[in-house]
Amino acid sequence: MVVLVAAADDDRLAPVEQAIGFWNDRLAELGLTLRIGAPEVRVADPLARSLETYARQVATRAIQQLPTGGFEPDPPDAFGRLEGDIVLLLSSQDIMSYAWPLPRTEPVRHLIVVRRVRGPYRSDPMVSSHVVAHELGHALGLSHNEEAHTLMCGPCQPLTAEIDDTGFLPLTQTERARLLALHGAR
Repeated sequence: MVVLVAAADDDRLAPVEQAIGFWNDRLAELGLTLRIGAPEVRVADPLARSLETYARQVATRAIQQLPTGGFEPDPPDAFGRLEGDIVLLLSSQDIMSYAWPLPRTEPVRHLIVVRRVRGPYRSDPMVSSHVVAHELGHALGLSHNEEAHTLMCGPCQPLTAEIDDTGFLPLTQTERARLLALHGAR
C-alpha cells in the first residue's frame, strides 16, 4: 500500500493506520493469512498531481453515471511508478471518497481516494478512520449493504450508529463469509 499525502501533518494519517489495524485484526479473526502491509507514505510527491486529476475524472464519471468497462479513463503513468496493490490518495479536493479498481491492469490494483473533510466533522478522526476502513473494504472485495449501521453501509446513518468493541462499525456475517470466500485457502 502506498499513501500519497500533501503534508506530513495531515490529520487523516493516523486514521489510515487505525483502519489498516482494524482490517488486519478482522482478517486474523477470520483465520486468513492476507494482511494489509504497513503503508509507504509519500509526502508532497510530484506524482500526486496526476493522481488528483485522475481522481477528479473518475469521480465526475461516477456522478454522471457514465458507463464502465472500456470507457473508463486510463490510469496515469504515475501508477506505473508506484508499488503496491492499493494506492491511497489523501486528496486535497472536495470530491467524494471512493475505491476504484484500476481498469485494464493485471493484477488488479485499487485507487482509494479520501477527500479532505470539511465542516463540523473535519477534524474528527473517527469519521476519517471509518471512511478509510469502508473504502479499504471495497478494495478487499466487499460491496455496500443495506444495513445502515454497519461499516459497509450504503447509504449510512452514522449519527445513529454505535461502534462495537473494535472502535468501528461492525461487519455483517455475510461480509465475513465473503472475505473467507475471496481470500481463504485455495
